[in-house]
Amino acid sequence: MSLQELDLALFLNTLQVKLPSVNLKCEDGFETIALGQIASSVFKSKNGKTILLGYRHEGNFFPLSIHFLCEENGLLFGHSTLLLDSYKNDPGRVLLLRGAMERFFGQGGNLLRKLDPSWANAFVIGSLDCRILWSIKPTINVAAQALRENLGEVPEIPLFPSVYLYNNPYLENLLEVGLPELSASRRVLVLGTGSGLDAVCIAVKYKIPVDATDINPMAVANTRVAARRCGVEHYICSYTSDGFDQIHEKFDTIFFEAPLAIDENETDINRYDFKGTVLRQVLAKLPEHLLPGGRMYLMSRPDLSPYLSPNGVCVKTRRNFKAKNDVAIHEISVTPR
Repeated sequence: MSLQELDLALFLNTLQVKLPSVNLKCEDGFETIALGQIASSVFKSKNGKTILLGYRHEGNFFPLSIHFLCEENGLLFGHSTLLLDSYKNDPGRVLLLRGAMERFFGQGGNLLRKLDPSWANAFVIGSLDCRILWSIKPTINVAAQALRENLGEVPEIPLFPSVYLYNNPYLENLLEVGLPELSASRRVLVLGTGSGLDAVCIAVKYKIPVDATDINPMAVANTRVAARRCGVEHYICSYTSDGFDQIHEKFDTIFFEAPLAIDENETDINRYDFKGTVLRQVLAKLPEHLLPGGRMYLMSRPDLSPYLSPNGVCVKTRRNFKAKNDVAIHEISVTPR
């Protein structure tokens, strides 16, 4: 299997998609599979329904695309193509699958009904493309330099739907401050791993074990893909955790690009932390997860005082900067009791 095929298999596995097995008795034709809660959450499906469209050929089932409805300033028809660039090495498969896609969407009639009967009367005003991005190279200076110095190049790392882009100012500032200071670290935790780039940079540069967790299972999958593409999968253990809930060990260093604490009740828990609930929980439990002399590099609000509990946590602000909001990088340690 090509790298893209391996990555696609991980993507579908994370969505808990179970593809139909080979069945030589099945006739060629289209099949649809209703996906579950994880897929609906990843694609922000309006009615909780997400549909995988596939094509059966000579008994084999080939996934073509994922579809959903999304309410974003009006009802949009969402799609995520599963056709791979790497199929170009198999011209027969390319012709087969592209031809199948063209036939399905060129047959007219109510395509929404054919994907799911409950969508028959949906008033759709446009479309939304949520495909996997296969050819992204990180361009932020600190990451590109670490990858180039240690790998000889900056690899292309896929980006799955719902995962942060690699080149955002939060990540860049966090890595700029923390990455050069990890030479004495023996084990690192990246809390809220996002695309996985920060975990990969740490493993690539220092060749040390890194735990990388996120509440979003797709971010966990993206970290595994990024680690494989950069050849450091044996250093990185990535798993789903809401804050410290599934973490039971202590670390020399913790990176936490926190969801921004805001008063508005935004539904995107990957990016916004209503009233700083997660931030408070993490700071309260920090002494349980930092080794003596350890530190956390935290991206969050400039003023952390509303979120601190009297547990010996000490905060030093390392850098203030502005993205869409006022943001700061803090270095946090714990005073021995």
